[in-house]
Amino acid sequence: MISFVEGTIEYSGDRFVIVNAGGVGYKVHIVPKTLTSLAKSDTKVKLFLHSQINLREGTFDMYGFNKREDLDLFNLLTSVQGIGPKNAMNIMATIEPKHLKAAIVNEDPNYLKKVSGLGPKTAQRLVLELKNKIDYLDLGDISAAQLNQESQATEALLALGYSQGQAQEALKASKADNLQDRVREALKILSKR
Repeated sequence: MISFVEGTIEYSGDRFVIVNAGGVGYKVHIVPKTLTSLAKSDTKVKLFLHSQINLREGTFDMYGFNKREDLDLFNLLTSVQGIGPKNAMNIMATIEPKHLKAAIVNEDPNYLKKVSGLGPKTAQRLVLELKNKIDYLDLGDISAAQLNQESQATEALLALGYSQGQAQEALKASKADNLQDRVREALKILSKR
């Protein structure tokens, strides 16, 4: 299978890019945050790939990541029964890797249920199956209290009508420590856009 692709981006879609590598265009599915980071780069890009043949649909799909750690996380997620590549991409698009790791380590399936299409049983299975497998990944550490604060801040922005992606991006840019200040800073960031 193909492990990585290096080239220039010919086209960017909603959740995919077409990478021109040696005169061949490869369609690679990516998460929106990777798309944002690739859009800033006009030079060659290198994407680590998970590639697979989808017999049901008769396609050869490639899922790309700009960091090796993200590919490792994707492979861990797809190792869980009931989580396919599309669900794994959805999870990675919705939850920051360090928050995902914290939710699994702290055994908090409720945090995971905010992902669209991820029910309570699958969230619980994710926690159970990955609890002892995710520790080795260097995704950054976050405490249960910080995870709870992050969840509350995201819910506050969602209640104000912002999308999940907008809320996460603004909270990531916010440098405040307490919940109220983080939401206030995130709102300032969102109002400038």
